[in-house]
Amino acid sequence: MDKIFYLLIALAITSVTFAQKATDNFAGKYKTDDGGTVTITKTSNGFVGIDEMKRVVLKDVKFDGKEWKATIYNPKKEMTASGELLIEGNKLKIVAHKGFLSKTIYWVKS
Repeated sequence: MDKIFYLLIALAITSVTFAQKATDNFAGKYKTDDGGTVTITKTSNGFVGIDEMKRVVLKDVKFDGKEWKATIYNPKKEMTASGELLIEGNKLKIVAHKGFLSKTIYWVKS
């Protein structure tokens, strides 16, 4: 019984630790998984991410009440996907969804 209690406490703490907040700040420069750089800036409506070629790769970043949603553009594949963002320490976790497929990538704040 004690093990179950401690497990429930650990799960509660973990969910609070990784909970997203409307006050999250994504602004800054990030190194992408392919070695590029994306600069994310705050706008009046949320955040936008622009790569070094001046292409918008992250837009419509808005908090929907429980998580951050965004539109992600991959210029190499010329694909657009919807997704969620989450700050994990100095990393930005991006989960992109295209149809029933999803892909998780991490950008590291520099």
